Amino acid sequence: MSAVNARRWALETPTRQIPRTLGYRARVLILMGITLATPDYASASATEGRRLVDQKCAGCHATADAGESASADAPTFRSLFRRYPVAALRQSFLKGLQVGHRNMPAFTLKPQEVTDIISYLEGLNPCSKPSSDTAAMKACFEPM
Repeated sequence: MSAVNARRWALETPTRQIPRTLGYRARVLILMGITLATPDYASASATEGRRLVDQKCAGCHATADAGESASADAPTFRSLFRRYPVAALRQSFLKGLQVGHRNMPAFTLKPQEVTDIISYLEGLNPCSKPSSDTAAMKACFEPM
């Protein structure tokens, strides 16, 4: 069960339905761990991913949620979700970045760096924003 699903289950399940075999303290610790663990890591990972792409990629690519790429061959990072499932880029990044535009330099990234970059790229995807964010929804559904 993923942390998000576990959190949803914990919030939606009345305490009387939680198995009595778990002690009260164990249930509290589990719920605290679910609530506290994920957001900080994801945020720190995306922040580090932003730093990495600014350092390694910004010479050619537009790495933010606005602006144009310096190189015509280099796609903007905010549009990558339209070309690839961003999470699927992980293997290519780990193999030494064999994907890319014609003039793309070779990069070797550590596994944690790949995780951080993927986390940042996923945050750029407007389709991952809440549906109440009208600007993000417009960007998500606009034609390519």
